[in-house]
Amino acid sequence: MSPADTGELGTKRAGTDDPEEKRAYTRLDAGSSSTRNAAPGSDAVMRMNQSYLDPAFIDSFRKVFTCSAAEPKDDSKAQTVSVRAENGEGIVVASPFHTGKLRNILPKEFLHGLRKELGELNWHERLNDLYWFYQTDDLALNGNTHIKALRDYLAGEEFVGFMEKITGVELTRGYLDLAAQRYKKGNHLLCHDDDVQRGKLTRKIAYIIYLVDEDWGSEDGGALGLFESDSNMCPTRVVARIVPEFNSIGFFLTGHASYHTVEEVTVGSPDRERWSVTGWFYGPAPPEPDTSEPNVTAVSLQESVLPRVVDFASADGIGSKLHAEDFAELEKWVNADYTSAKVIDRIQNAFLNESSVELREFLRADLFDKCLAELDDGFWADAVAALPPGPAHVAKYLRADVTDQDAPTLYGLLGFLRSPTFARFLAGLTSLEFAGVSQEVRRFKHGDYTLVHDQVVEPFGVDVTLSLVPKPDAASDVQWEESWGGATHYIADKDELLRISPESNSLSLVLRDEGTLRFVKYVNHMAKAIRQDISMVFVEAPREDEDDNDDDTGE
Repeated sequence: MSPADTGELGTKRAGTDDPEEKRAYTRLDAGSSSTRNAAPGSDAVMRMNQSYLDPAFIDSFRKVFTCSAAEPKDDSKAQTVSVRAENGEGIVVASPFHTGKLRNILPKEFLHGLRKELGELNWHERLNDLYWFYQTDDLALNGNTHIKALRDYLAGEEFVGFMEKITGVELTRGYLDLAAQRYKKGNHLLCHDDDVQRGKLTRKIAYIIYLVDEDWGSEDGGALGLFESDSNMCPTRVVARIVPEFNSIGFFLTGHASYHTVEEVTVGSPDRERWSVTGWFYGPAPPEPDTSEPNVTAVSLQESVLPRVVDFASADGIGSKLHAEDFAELEKWVNADYTSAKVIDRIQNAFLNESSVELREFLRADLFDKCLAELDDGFWADAVAALPPGPAHVAKYLRADVTDQDAPTLYGLLGFLRSPTFARFLAGLTSLEFAGVSQEVRRFKHGDYTLVHDQVVEPFGVDVTLSLVPKPDAASDVQWEESWGGATHYIADKDELLRISPESNSLSLVLRDEGTLRFVKYVNHMAKAIRQDISMVFVEAPREDEDDNDDDTGE
């Protein structure tokens, strides 16, 4: 959902700033009246659509909602069931997990007043690897008339009891999370599961009350996308969507497989925004899982996502000084400006001072052009089914398995970049020695990204990334813009250390040690180009003093 369409997002993550950490966990007076402090005839006097409280509707909706999630009949659409009320309609999405929507849920006049009050609050931009949107502070203690009326009613017995009856889920009275969000053009929230436990309580039902314009449609984006999961309980693809609709509430049961997303808002006008009030209802937490057995899923997740590190084939190491024959190999591929001893020393000094350096126009221009020509649409079309990295709560992009037949120049370049010759060249640039390297060819287009995840931790070392984005078009002067996303962000705790945007034929070197993480920001619909690169991690060889220290321990 939206954080609250994000909050503490459930999916195990590391090093990111979750909005929920800033929100108090407040016990509310479940017996308070939603009409308290409201003048007679005020639009702040509110109750939900009373036709939904009809026992016949409740019984019909519960029977559909509590049935086991059904498989979609085809690949294009999940099954939905409509349950009519006298003055409303309930919708149940039968798969991939228990999800519902109620139309015409609250008085319209009240919601207009609520949105006006929310617009007068302080809004905070929330931006990291997983999301980008604007959010209020926690509304648990807000005293504004409409906000308080909504909070008191949602936490009151009538609504909590109603949610229990239609979902069949036991809820704890007096505990409710509540915040408001605005998604502007380009804003989004990527795949996560909302599965969060707090002491003896856990999130049971996530809810979203939509305050969008009344003519909001699917073309405006911002849909709640529901992911199906594979046999390992990992999300694969969106199979159902709930489009925002003014005066409706969407809700779903949270758990290990309740993976969902708020899809990017794609409105034409910057004045048009996706407004919502969101949160969670809580209930008793299940028993603690048995942790005596190894986490096989975590191991397989790590291995399925990250490229394998290949050791350099030399028992004595590859050394840190270039051999005489190395220079001939370097001249085949690398811009001659970077191969002189004087320039190598200058780059090394810059790297030692900053722990990063970017080398523009790194490849010989003719070879770079040949590589770009080989990376055409046909090449990527053949790669679509080859090596999808996934799953969606970790990454979404295309990884290519390159052969000598489909891309001979690129194939040769990949061999050079993982060779001892290049490793020694890199050692001269960084003053480090290397034991192995991982390598992958990646493409990021609209909707692609990588996320920080504590079960998928890259090996530490020097990140070497050769950007293969096309050169700026001489006619249109199209260059990669930061507003498109697609930059690589380096973070430690909650601080951003470095940001590298894609640039044609640029080689970036970044020392990433323990505590530093990286991600590629979501590429949004405004991008007018694709991001493609060769991404490598060179793993540092153990130092002699480290080996000596190990011997001193006596272990």
